[in-house]
Amino acid sequence: GDCDSDSNCQAGLVCQQRTGDEPIPGCIGVAATGEDYCRPLETSPTTPPGPQPTYAPNTFGATFVPGDLSQPCDGGKVMLSRGMDCRLLTTAGQYVQYDNGGQSTVPMHGKADGAAVIAHPSDGGWYYTSNSENGSGNGGVGTLRFNAQGEVIGYQMDLEGTTRNCGGGKTYWDTWVTCEEDGSRGFCWEVDPVTGHTAKTNAVIVGGNYESFAYDNQDPDPDVEARFFTTEDSGNGPLVRYTPAKAAFNTGNKYDILTSDGGTHDYLVLNADGTFDWSTNESAGASSASTYFPNAEGIDVINRQLFFVSKVNKELFELDLAAKTWVVTSTVSGAFDQQPDQIQKVVGDSDFLYFCEDGGSSSDIHGRNKDGQFFTIVRGDGYGSETSGLAFSPDNKFMYVSFQGNSNIYAFWRTDGLDFGAVKADIKYHQT
Repeated sequence: GDCDSDSNCQAGLVCQQRTGDEPIPGCIGVAATGEDYCRPLETSPTTPPGPQPTYAPNTFGATFVPGDLSQPCDGGKVMLSRGMDCRLLTTAGQYVQYDNGGQSTVPMHGKADGAAVIAHPSDGGWYYTSNSENGSGNGGVGTLRFNAQGEVIGYQMDLEGTTRNCGGGKTYWDTWVTCEEDGSRGFCWEVDPVTGHTAKTNAVIVGGNYESFAYDNQDPDPDVEARFFTTEDSGNGPLVRYTPAKAAFNTGNKYDILTSDGGTHDYLVLNADGTFDWSTNESAGASSASTYFPNAEGIDVINRQLFFVSKVNKELFELDLAAKTWVVTSTVSGAFDQQPDQIQKVVGDSDFLYFCEDGGSSSDIHGRNKDGQFFTIVRGDGYGSETSGLAFSPDNKFMYVSFQGNSNIYAFWRTDGLDFGAVKADIKYHQT
């Protein structure tokens, strides 16, 4: 039957979160599009068997093997790559337990979605700032506070009263921009977990089902300090580029950059010859989205290369912002058979992009190398909801992911003590 979390289901069943017509294992009949249903717990492996991996020798003591899903965690609800461990940090509606023995004064928010890690400016700790995709004004942003050892020492709600806060992205001055997926009433908000500042931004100017946010601050144009990009999760939702007015960067207040008047908005238009343009015509951008990249979600910019995913087409787009060219590759490989959602890159690990997966009974965390090969780093055998909120601690030694249905946020780490961007013993790729 219908559900919002595992707690709505009978014993032995889990709540499968759906955004479209994803199959529901163990159930018969015709499911309503986008409805969530209780289904039997899936216990069989979801990764096709392949040959046993061989491990290359190394001189760094590395034991981490992404893709060798042989390490159970949390009673087998989560399967990890060899050389990893994990612990569960949060559950929706429950008070967050601190490592010093205390607990939060407010319960954990529901439907944890997009997130980012923001470093504390002085004490070596950090914040994990997490969206709530609850509807009807019950969404917002909640933040976990960690000390320098990665221990949980705080939790608070930083933004309340918004609706279906889905994705977002960081600014280069270390704040979080959270985007609402709420039709004509959806906008993007800036949140600073350090100071508590919140404000509605000008990154988008009309309501929409907005998803993720990224920036490029390496444009050679001397009149452009930075540009900002936002994706929209709809069939014809254009990719928006926002350029603030030059004066917005010169006020001495970083919060003015995304809120000052006078900026411009352009929309991505892909051309069939592998080039692209930015158009001031929103309809042209919507037409391009409908043709090439419906339901765009995760986005990131790395050294003037803009990456974003179309979850419906299961494709990854890469735009060279300097050359104004684009290429597209499929994200379908082996066990990665659901819709790609948020993407993240480990600083220093130049060969890999990491993906969350949206929908279905095998929603996991995957990686892709520069040659288009895929591996699975974490598999959620005990979950039927999407994975989201993929982020890394400032030292890259902790990875955080949420299984959205119950806002179950996990911390993951390598047992060899190295960071996720360091040398690996080997990688077990999907069989193609």
